[in-house]
Amino acid sequence: MEHRKASIDQSENIVLVTGASGYLALHCVRQLLEDGYRVRGTVRSLRNEYKARPIRDLDTDGRLELVEADLEKADDWPKAVAGCTYILHVASPWPIVADESIIKTAVDGTMNVLRAANASPGVKKIVLTSSCSAVNDGYKESGRVFTEEDWTNLENPTVVNYARSKTLAERAAWDYYYNMKDGNRFELTVLNPTLVVGPILSENDTGSLTIIKRFMSLKMPAVPKMQLALVDVRDVAKAHVIAMTSEASNGHRILITAQPSFWFKDIARVLIAEFRHQGYLVSISHEVPYCLVKFLSYFDPHVASIMDRLNFEVKFDNSKAKNLLHMDFTPPEKALVDMIYSMVEKGVLEKHTKNYSGISNNAIIVLVRHYWDKVTCPRNNSTSTK
Repeated sequence: MEHRKASIDQSENIVLVTGASGYLALHCVRQLLEDGYRVRGTVRSLRNEYKARPIRDLDTDGRLELVEADLEKADDWPKAVAGCTYILHVASPWPIVADESIIKTAVDGTMNVLRAANASPGVKKIVLTSSCSAVNDGYKESGRVFTEEDWTNLENPTVVNYARSKTLAERAAWDYYYNMKDGNRFELTVLNPTLVVGPILSENDTGSLTIIKRFMSLKMPAVPKMQLALVDVRDVAKAHVIAMTSEASNGHRILITAQPSFWFKDIARVLIAEFRHQGYLVSISHEVPYCLVKFLSYFDPHVASIMDRLNFEVKFDNSKAKNLLHMDFTPPEKALVDMIYSMVEKGVLEKHTKNYSGISNNAIIVLVRHYWDKVTCPRNNSTSTK
């Protein structure tokens, strides 16, 4: 999708990006700076140069400032929000395997930002980053197409704390938005991306990086029969910036996801085609029997967290993103390949200097689509994950 930059001077509009050192937030910062906005990013500590440096590296002309703000400290947010026109609330605790404290942090952090915006008369709109985990977790209806009308089933005890945190934080945001009576009544749009992949801008760890990295190290010698919906991080960042000024998106939650869905074996096949000849020990595309995955789940909490997703296909409808935000999505194959090359260049993965060719100037997607056509992979017209 070719992103249309703002046609007017945006240099007087300050956009607050929370958790600016994060994987997605860094791309949001870069997109905003490219579009001419002034950006204020929050970090928990300005003294943490490891987190702050990648953000500062994006600033070429002095339109970026960093401030300290902790999600759990309500007093940090009035000052962070002051003078801002828009807020992209991207920050959220992300570990998939986490205790219940992640729920309080996510909900309290979201409410701290919203209350500060309500007290700041200049804020026009907040774009909140939620997740598909707030939409489709906790169901066992194979073939169901999930839309923005659906909410994760919190009554299902198998729903992990991460999904609970995203669901409850988003519900709290909508409840606050619809019940604002006084103060600055800002607009709200919520974006619900699926698994975000694509190039990294720093070596900081993320949930999706951890998952995809396992394919490249033989820590996952074979793959579970599990399906994911993927979306390019650059598309998610563009969606945030578009939604920020889109009146049509006011009051809407919007699924952000590419098509088609990918089984783990499909991801392995794409990465094998591009990287095995360069010396990388990519996971084989054979699927692990369910009984073995079940056995491993007793010893590995990450494996345990995916048990209810095995052998199960769920579909998402992304028409709202296309209709309201005019999104066209990058093919997931390209996002995956670009992600691995960026991980190599950032030092997250070892560069095999003898065979490493680097990212080609040719269209990667032609290569992987050509390979895809030669293998037997189920593909469908709706995006699927669980």
